[in-house]
Amino acid sequence: MRYGFCKEFSTPMKTEVDYNLVKMIKDAGFDYIEMRAMLVSALTDEEFDKLYDTLKELDLDCDCCCALFPKTIRVTGSDINYNEIEEYIEKTFSRCKKLGAKKIVFGSAPARALDENTTQDEGYAQIAEVIKKVIVPACEKYDITVVMEPLRADACNFINTLADGMRVVNDVKSDRIKLLADTIHMMCNNDNPQDVLNFKDDLKHIHIAELQRIMPEDNYSDYIATVLKNLKANGYDGTISFESKNGDGLQSMKKALALLKAQFN
Repeated sequence: MRYGFCKEFSTPMKTEVDYNLVKMIKDAGFDYIEMRAMLVSALTDEEFDKLYDTLKELDLDCDCCCALFPKTIRVTGSDINYNEIEEYIEKTFSRCKKLGAKKIVFGSAPARALDENTTQDEGYAQIAEVIKKVIVPACEKYDITVVMEPLRADACNFINTLADGMRVVNDVKSDRIKLLADTIHMMCNNDNPQDVLNFKDDLKHIHIAELQRIMPEDNYSDYIATVLKNLKANGYDGTISFESKNGDGLQSMKKALALLKAQFN
């Protein structure tokens, strides 16, 4: 098992790297940091080199990156620009690969949300086409797996449940496109915790957080406890990241990591 921490919700710094948080993630004992792919892509060359050098100096891996697309790029609807997507994906994947990423999370609600003129079936066809034409070749070039992240209904009107995510996986039919389970989105959508067993062969990454992005450091809600129990039962041994706030900082993060490891040991 590889345990990580995603910087997404633990810092107000969205357009630059919070190096205090990076150091805290290392000091707390995590195996890796989960960077935002869109941030990695947007950094200047000098800023990216600083991030790369810092992770090397800290000996902190970057197994995964989340938040693949910025809101300025569309992958559904009438405004899909394949040249724009290809250019963005090439830069983003090359940088994430240099950081050591083996997985990239495809959440990106603004990029994939359906407009009023696009039906669900049309959306699935469009997103599958983008993935097959652009993302799968980049995955093969850089030896990266993209994991589809179902999002809660009040965050996005498209691909909400784990079953929805599996529809994309099955439509694309590539070993490079797999599934992510995020406990917040699962809870909000009333997903059956049993689905982490039902889709175990394609489940390749996990995000952990309680509602309101609370980091569980003392105990778990019944729902998350059941999800973790099911993951252990199916022998899950992949990557799992906290995509949460970080409590009171370093000591809270250490407690949360120890609690999570105890569920699998």
